[in-house]
Amino acid sequence: MLHFTRIFTAALLLPALFLAEANRALAVWHEGFETPETSWRMAGGDAQSRLLQHQRLRGDARSGNGCERLQLEGNGGSYVYAAHFVDTPPVIEELSPSVWIKSDRPGLGIAARIVLPRTIDERTGRPATVIIRGEEYQTAGRWQQLRIANIPQLLTRQIHILRMQLGPQVDDREAYLDAVLLNVYGGPGTTNVWIDDLEIAGHATGENKSGARPADPAAWASRGIVRLPSADGKKSSSAPHTVKLVGGVLLVDDRPMFPRAIQHSGEPLTVLKKLGFNAVWLRHLPTPELTDEAERLGLWLISPPPRPAGESELADISPSLDRILVWNLGENLGEAELDAAHGWAAMVRAADRRGKRPLICHARIELRGYSRAADLLLLDRRPLCTSMEFADYAAWVRRQPLLASPGTPAWTTVQTQPNESLRVQLAALDPGAPPPSSVAPEQIRLLAYTAVSAGSRGLVFLSSSPLDASDPDTQRRAAALELLNLELDLLEPWAAAGGFAATAEAAAAEVSAAVLRVDRAQMLLPVWNSPGAQCTAAESSASPLPLVVPGVPEASNAYLLAPAGVQPLRRMRVAGGVSVSLDEFDLTAQVLLAHDPLIINAVHRRAAQTGLRAAELYHESATQEMAAVRAVALRVAARTPIASSTALIDAAGRNLQDSSAKLAGKDYTGAMLAANRSLRSLRALKRAYWESARQELASAATSPGALAFDSLPTHWRMIDRLGAGRFGENVLAGGNFEDVATMMHAGWQNIFHANPDLRTSVDLAPQAARSGQTGLRMTAVSH
Repeated sequence: MLHFTRIFTAALLLPALFLAEANRALAVWHEGFETPETSWRMAGGDAQSRLLQHQRLRGDARSGNGCERLQLEGNGGSYVYAAHFVDTPPVIEELSPSVWIKSDRPGLGIAARIVLPRTIDERTGRPATVIIRGEEYQTAGRWQQLRIANIPQLLTRQIHILRMQLGPQVDDREAYLDAVLLNVYGGPGTTNVWIDDLEIAGHATGENKSGARPADPAAWASRGIVRLPSADGKKSSSAPHTVKLVGGVLLVDDRPMFPRAIQHSGEPLTVLKKLGFNAVWLRHLPTPELTDEAERLGLWLISPPPRPAGESELADISPSLDRILVWNLGENLGEAELDAAHGWAAMVRAADRRGKRPLICHARIELRGYSRAADLLLLDRRPLCTSMEFADYAAWVRRQPLLASPGTPAWTTVQTQPNESLRVQLAALDPGAPPPSSVAPEQIRLLAYTAVSAGSRGLVFLSSSPLDASDPDTQRRAAALELLNLELDLLEPWAAAGGFAATAEAAAAEVSAAVLRVDRAQMLLPVWNSPGAQCTAAESSASPLPLVVPGVPEASNAYLLAPAGVQPLRRMRVAGGVSVSLDEFDLTAQVLLAHDPLIINAVHRRAAQTGLRAAELYHESATQEMAAVRAVALRVAARTPIASSTALIDAAGRNLQDSSAKLAGKDYTGAMLAANRSLRSLRALKRAYWESARQELASAATSPGALAFDSLPTHWRMIDRLGAGRFGENVLAGGNFEDVATMMHAGWQNIFHANPDLRTSVDLAPQAARSGQTGLRMTAVSH
């Protein structure tokens, strides 16, 4: 009887277990937007757009207490998508996404992005995707639920279209939902959208059998794939290297990588490895000897692909080029080269079937067209020693990817030397003095941090002369780059695969502070971008700088990260987020917000490994800067005396001595802080001399010598020569700018260079007149 009871009990339990499993596997996935942290991510579109506001709101929800709000400004085109990642449920009959929205404009709509893991799109080298559209929003000013039903049937229709484009090999087996998309663009002007109650009916929570990885960096992070660098920095596996681009994240051996590439100028690769670079940008295909050296050092190479012989197809690329990280399709490309670039890209992909490495190019215009040929875009704009402010540069870096295909990642260039055109002008103005061959170390750092904060997925440092030269300028530049690479190495997990989470509120108007997020950890990157910093950076702040960071989990602690050491920071929950205070802020900083002991211990170990070398570099940089500032100050002090110069030099010297003593005592964090205080005093003096020269000019750009502190002696010599000169009548025909016909007859021309970022005009205007009735007015306005 007992035996029968057990069998009968099992018979009753088995159906119940299967029912429970079915309920678990086909649950309704729900996001109610109740927490402070935003979860929708902008995913591009065909309209030019700018996200004005993005926040979680309390008290304006359809249900519960919270909802998510976006405010978008745009023009042209028909759609701009926001994406919400939903843990890759497979496409089945029951799958049905829905979301409630309210907007001040109709015409918005829901869509689903479906990934076909068994089909590789040869145009991109990635799994093919299709967009399935659902219902549109009609009731402006009121909440409306948007839904997508019958996804398998809609997918079947899209598969027919995709097979016409890619061929009959398109396979929809194991298709899964990658993201719910919401078109948040209601037409030209401003669109406000409130979002609540995102649900996925038929969300199968079982493991994705295809093994396909998520296509979004935030999704990589949520699965623990984003990892801090290992303590020993060694490769974890002896398997052959693999390089691929997944969802905008560059993966090397399935590990996110943030490229820090330097242009090669003939120096040994050992020098570049010592300076901390992980990649080298080559102008030509590497020799076998260079490739072998790169393999031995663990450096990656970026170069143009091999060229075919004559008119033949490109042969399969040899395994001898396995150290190539990315193929460079070309630089400074324009509309005329677009068709050839597409053909060249297809040929390279066909020849690199084994390596399947990504392609990169730099295009001046036609970014959307070039992003269909290449996997990555290189953004090259050089604001140092120009009239372009850092804030404008950051906006440009953020805006450029919007002109490309949605989801195309971008790398940016970083200047380490003055532009060649400026060096030529300085040499012509002052033939007896060689022009500076390096920009200020703090400007290199500001440029790199600004690019990372704006979303750059890689940096290419520009260098036109070897970094192993013995002159003081080169030694200062090399030390600055080695120290910056130590800082960027700490930042790599967030720079390589982190998603933009929020902007922190800073007490100082000059400070911008982006928050990058990976799983279980956020990185706050405050940057002091004072006006004119592209010419000479300001002092920054020796007093505490409070920052309010939204969306930080209650349990998170705050730490100031630096290669010389990790310092815990005070934090406090306030309205709007968590308040973190930096006691001394030195132009840039890395603030880790995390509660996971594994992450916190890992960064402590990392800093312990680099502490000695980092402290030495901070001290060395301050020593070099002291010598450089004194040399320039001696040459301009008589022309523009600065009352505080002696006090600032003395303060810098005392802090430098303190840094030396702390370094000898193995207090590496103390040595770093003292060196930074020395540098802060020197920056204050440099800025005072620069502002003294700048105040007499309409713009610093009107004098080549006033575009940097190091070239101020050339500026003052030019001013003195101009003041001593005797000027006669203007003998340049039409140079009085009073009559267009006279100017045209004399050979004046308006030469126009198309630039998608600028609208330009030239006219004769009374407002531009210095004498007579009119003057020449040239106007450039960024879009």
